[in-house]
Amino acid sequence: MSSLNPTPSQALTKLASVFLEIPFNRMLGLQLEEMEQTHITMSFDMKNDLVGNFLHGILHGGVISSVLDMAGGMAAMSSVIYKHADKADDEIAKIIGKTSTIDMQVSFIRPGKGTRFIAKAYVINTGNKISFTRMELFNQESTLLATGTATYMVG
Repeated sequence: MSSLNPTPSQALTKLASVFLEIPFNRMLGLQLEEMEQTHITMSFDMKNDLVGNFLHGILHGGVISSVLDMAGGMAAMSSVIYKHADKADDEIAKIIGKTSTIDMQVSFIRPGKGTRFIAKAYVINTGNKISFTRMELFNQESTLLATGTATYMVG
């Protein structure tokens, strides 16, 4: 395939490189671990800048929400890439560029204690305009800390 019609794998690689350039993601220390058609996994290490409760060293709830939102959004964009695999590079970029959060719900299950955190997001469904995702945040011991669902505009 030509670079004008990238394979889904090539488009995912471009999306991953853009993800790594977002200043907020760099500040959080987010790293993409896995990115597939229907799910993604990302991780980050605890650092002082992310603490919300200094007495107990607990991850800030806003960080948890932000990471879950980023994971869900990346999963939605990944599914869009596969949905529009027949489109040219610039068309895919235009569609992805419209992605935005419409609604998100987060449930905090346990305090954000840990040294490393893993966020996973799964695509429930992606249509022509909207994508639905489910997200989870774990610590390094695989303890579930938070869950979420989100709806994204994708077209």
